[in-house]
Amino acid sequence: MKTHKVKMLVLSVAALFAIGACGGQKKDPKNPKNVAGGGGGAGAGDPLNPPPKKPKRKLSADAKKSFASVAAKYEQAKTAGTVKNNCSSLASSFTDVYNEHPKLVEAKFNAGVIWEACGKDTKAESIYKELLQKHPNHGPALNNLGQIYYRRGNASAAETHWRKAAAAKNSEGYANLALLQRLRALKGDMGALREAVNNIHRALAVDSFNIEAYNMLATLLYDHARSKSQLTMARLICVQASKKEPKFAPIYNLLGLIHLKMGNVTPALAQFRKAAGLKPDFVEAQMNIGSITLSFRDYKSSEEAFRKVLSLPVSKDIKYAATVGLGVALRGQRNYEGAMKQYQAAEKLNPSNGDIAYNKGILVQDYMFNAGKPEEGIAQLQRAKDLLNKYLSSGQDKSAVKDARRRIKNIDQLVKAIRQQQQMQRQMKAMQAKQAAQDAADKKAAKKKAPAKKK
Repeated sequence: MKTHKVKMLVLSVAALFAIGACGGQKKDPKNPKNVAGGGGGAGAGDPLNPPPKKPKRKLSADAKKSFASVAAKYEQAKTAGTVKNNCSSLASSFTDVYNEHPKLVEAKFNAGVIWEACGKDTKAESIYKELLQKHPNHGPALNNLGQIYYRRGNASAAETHWRKAAAAKNSEGYANLALLQRLRALKGDMGALREAVNNIHRALAVDSFNIEAYNMLATLLYDHARSKSQLTMARLICVQASKKEPKFAPIYNLLGLIHLKMGNVTPALAQFRKAAGLKPDFVEAQMNIGSITLSFRDYKSSEEAFRKVLSLPVSKDIKYAATVGLGVALRGQRNYEGAMKQYQAAEKLNPSNGDIAYNKGILVQDYMFNAGKPEEGIAQLQRAKDLLNKYLSSGQDKSAVKDARRRIKNIDQLVKAIRQQQQMQRQMKAMQAKQAAQDAADKKAAKKKAPAKKK
């Protein structure tokens, strides 16, 4: 079984709310005909640091048959889309194969991957630890434990296990070490960048078909590209990788980010949609779709993308961004009350972020202001002004700060104009009432002066 990979975040520089990703996705059990090697991958090897030779295992026909039977059950469940409905059954079946045939370490490992793919990290962790007690240098188990710790936010424990996996010549361990080094490189550590590239080369030397390693290599180029030719090189790596594994969604998301950086918005959207089509729960691709369609004013598509993100287990930051994005999409569809509810939900998620006040201020000023009811309208404008002033106390975006100040000035002018109009209306009503009273008095006086009619 191939390993279950870690997701890696890439900030999109061009999309409004996008957070792109070019990381791993869940992979399927290893072909039961290729059980030798423990799931670490087979490649040409690193000529400077060759992997240790392992003695060939002698597997009985019965062992191979048992493994193939369970693997076939998995394939059937995968085709039917029912893997997550049969986690316990599939994991137990792989465990039974291992208990009966202890040489089939892959079977024990597969049980852990099944639980991990089903979102049961604690059960997967227990299985990997049991496996490592008997096989302490099992690279795939070490790698996957690192992934579990990384998802829990324990980067130190993750790195420790990935280094052990790499020491065991596990391609995935090398690739995941490159992930951590890439994050350091983004903060300016050029030594980490060089080591990340080296680890990618090591990963590909062990497994020349490691799609995540190709993805990471293109990501590093994307991160540090200073010219169109460098972006073109990153794009070509993605294209070649997609030919090796056409259904690997993160490659298409990265292609989208590269197109964005090159200023090709429409092709970028096509790539993000391809990524989401292959993997509907691909959060980063959905976020990018939502952001670009917002800029196109395709508010319905944007709403669908952000609602999909909010239906998934995501980080607080992504949930905040998707909630704000959904509010903008609803505002674009004239669902102003719905938009305000989303902004209020976003505010609860991150009360210290003043940016949401800017969005709420615009919504109240431009879309909820009732010009037909002056007093109500003035109250709404004052509310918008208070929100915009709140933004000014913490706003960082220069253009937004400038716009907020302009809006406040316009609000003051409009409130003054409404007050003047109200005063004029009151004066006019008073004049009309005075004139009506005068007309009535004149009419009464004229009636008294009129001669009496003869009978």
